[in-house]
Formats: sequence, structure tokens, C-alpha cells
Amino acid sequence: MVLCISERVTQMSKKKTIKPHSAAQQKQYEREARLQYGAATVNESIQRWNSYSKNQQQDILAQGGEIYQAMVNAMTEELPITSTEVQQIVERWHQHLRNFYEPTLDILRGLGEMYHENPDFAAFFQQFHPNMTAYMRDAIVQYVDDLETAELESMLLAEAEGRLSN
Repeated sequence: MVLCISERVTQMSKKKTIKPHSAAQQKQYEREARLQYGAATVNESIQRWNSYSKNQQQDILAQGGEIYQAMVNAMTEELPITSTEVQQIVERWHQHLRNFYEPTLDILRGLGEMYHENPDFAAFFQQFHPNMTAYMRDAIVQYVDDLETAELESMLLAEAEGRLSN
């Protein structure tokens, strides 16, 4: 959560990579995250990040850049957000977030909105592509809707099977 908030893009030999913000900006994002998500969640995120070696941290940041670049490629190819390819990118993003914390479906949906609405996030993603925030928000909403639908269907099926076995 915290480090996801504090990522920014830098240019390195034509390839976009992600690196953390300054220590001061990081502290500001941590304060905001504590207010929104609670101290325990933020502290867990910080501990998780600090448990990684420098090489692991670099690999995680590079992975994030690759995911965002894959989203740009999907946009450039004009793939619909409902396409398997785009939804697989969002799934990779979801898994990537687990390097920082365990995101609930509500958090995922909220991140999609925040990426689009928050000026800092919008600026970050617009470095990849000017329209990325809306595309990514919509793709995340679709992903979460699909997960919620699958969860609901599974619950209904379990309930129906329980009634049939009684």
C-alpha cells in the first residue's frame, strides 16, 4: 500500500522503471495511508517491504514497471478492458500488490479510482500514457466485478448443493 503509493517513473535508457519517492514524500504518503487504512496495515506494508533485500526491491519495482508497460501496450493495441489479455495484466498487477500488502476487493476498486482521481497518481500513470488512468481504472473495475461475480456464484452453488444434499 505505502510503496505502491510512493512509486514514480524515471527514464533509464528508453525503458521506464519505477523507483521510490524521496524520504520526505514517502513519509507524507505513509501519513495519508495511515489515515485511510489504519496504522496496522501501513506498518505491515512497511515491514514487508523492509524484509526484502535491495535486489528483491529492485526486482519488485521493475516488475511494476513491466506491468504498467504491458497495460500501455494493451491500450496501444486498442484491446478492450474485457479482453483476456487486459484482465491477465490486471491479475498480474493484483499479484504484484501482494509484495506490499494483501489487497481486498474493496481496496483494489479504490485503487483504480484513486489512480484516476488523485493528482499524484494521475501524474504518475500519465508518464506511461496520457489515457492510462481511465483505462486502468476501468480494467480494474471489470476485474473486481468479475471476481465478485465468481465469488457470488460460488456461494450460491455451495448453498444450492447444501440444500440438495439435505
